[in-house]
Amino acid sequence: MSGAPSARSLLAVMGSRASFLRLLTITAAIVVVFGVLRPTVFLSTSNLQFLGLASPELALLSLAIAVTMLTGGIDLSVVAIANLSGIVAGTVMIASGGSAGGVVAGSLAGLGAAMLAGAVNGAIVAGLRVTPILATLGTAQLLGGIGLVLTGGTAVKGLPPLFTDVARSTVAGVPVVFLLLLAVALVLTLLVSRTTLGFRMRMLGANPVAARYSGVRSGRVLVSTYVTSGLLAGVAGLVISSRASGADADYGTSYILLGIVVAVLAGVDPEGGYMTVAGVVIATLALLFLSTGLLALDVSSHVVNIAQGALLITMMVVNRYSGAWSRAVRERALVRIARPRRA
Repeated sequence: MSGAPSARSLLAVMGSRASFLRLLTITAAIVVVFGVLRPTVFLSTSNLQFLGLASPELALLSLAIAVTMLTGGIDLSVVAIANLSGIVAGTVMIASGGSAGGVVAGSLAGLGAAMLAGAVNGAIVAGLRVTPILATLGTAQLLGGIGLVLTGGTAVKGLPPLFTDVARSTVAGVPVVFLLLLAVALVLTLLVSRTTLGFRMRMLGANPVAARYSGVRSGRVLVSTYVTSGLLAGVAGLVISSRASGADADYGTSYILLGIVVAVLAGVDPEGGYMTVAGVVIATLALLFLSTGLLALDVSSHVVNIAQGALLITMMVVNRYSGAWSRAVRERALVRIARPRRA
């Protein structure tokens, strides 16, 4: 019997790695196919730099959603939080005259507003026990309204060049914002996989009852989770504002659905307990590779939407049936392990 837990853990890890490898394989296949069909366009330096510039904001918002899905919840307010972060940051920067100190202060103010919004989400979900999808849908409307009040219904423009130039800067040809995404992804990976908070987040998502009996304070974990989600959305808001040279309360409404698609495509369990940060980043790139590759073939944007949906459904079906197969193998293995030996 002592071998059963280790066998279960091993097979779970094998299943998650298999899902990650399938995602890598599909992403590589997309690159190869479009690289062969339209190499001069798809593999051009300008297209690759565009991907490096466009992917960070979607990846960061997808990570913000995925980290809440890890605990069995979801955050539908990440785009509203990102927009509010950009609005607050831009307002402070403009008020300070665009100085270096003003850019830093504005960025910190934007991130602070995002974390505060995340804390409100966490308090509603954990303290008032409101279903996450309803709680964050409500705060999304609330934050969107606050953004409209702060801007008077117009976009915040005239951000200092010191801030907007960040999105246009490169290091060895790689956009700075993409390097920022990699740095954030590394920190989040360490948080999820190497810290006590990350372990409790995974445990709470996998088995809330067991987590409670193990002494995990679910309220604190949930608040911390939604604050983390808010911070990620806040960083995304700064990236968006830098790239767009402004901030708008109505920007990026389609990112909510895309973020959920990316998270599910990455193999994040909607019921909680499992996610890979690298998987979310790669899933983001896979979707963008697919869309830019199809556009390079001069197909309609409607076909791009169909292809993205088909890719998501394919991955879900494959993961579903491979997961069922893995569970059957695990159950047979555990039966053999638990079966008493005959004298």
